[in-house]
Amino acid sequence: MRKILILILTFLPITLFAQELKCCETILEVETYLNGNWKKIDSEPDLEYRFELNNGIGKFKVFIVRKYGRIEKSETEQPDIKILKTKKGFEIEHDFGGLKTYTGIKYLNSNKLIITRKDGAEQEYYKVEE
Repeated sequence: MRKILILILTFLPITLFAQELKCCETILEVETYLNGNWKKIDSEPDLEYRFELNNGIGKFKVFIVRKYGRIEKSETEQPDIKILKTKKGFEIEHDFGGLKTYTGIKYLNSNKLIITRKDGAEQEYYKVEE
């Protein structure tokens, strides 16, 4: 009995740390938080990123914000995106016309997003009021 208790107390914290995305349990919840405009922390101040999702599928757009709030579409390629639920949590699939890349969602709420790339690099975003 004591060995079982020790095993439970050993492995329970490990499983709790693996589940960092506390806000969402469904793709629809992730979509609700993601939809809208975001800015990268420590990035060019005039760039904004927009998620436009419907039923887990949509577009990822990059905009340049000029003086007086004028918005221009960036020359950056604009991929189609899809939210995926995996064993590790939620991921965003970016489809550049057949070439697909994936980023994990480490943290998400109504104001903050942290994504992770396959190489472990993280990028933090904050929500911009529209």
